[in-house]
Amino acid sequence: MTERQLGPEEIWDRFIDALDRAGQAGSAAGVAVPAIATGALPGKLFGDLSKDDVKALAKVASALGRRGETVVTIWEDMHRPPRRRP
Repeated sequence: MTERQLGPEEIWDRFIDALDRAGQAGSAAGVAVPAIATGALPGKLFGDLSKDDVKALAKVASALGRRGETVVTIWEDMHRPPRRRP
């Protein structure tokens, strides 16, 4: 049985799901950027991305018909200092 090839939209959706799951478990920093990204981004860990890198990923998302702000929000949440509990 041969495995079907994933389309770019499904690859993106799986990437966002992986970021979400990892974030809920503690940090999305260790999730690798998929090969559908451009330039030097594929294979980089999400935690190693700059703000400009994340903006480039948001453009990829938009080109795929996905919401680009989702990846930006996840990145910003990852870099936001934890809230102090009273």
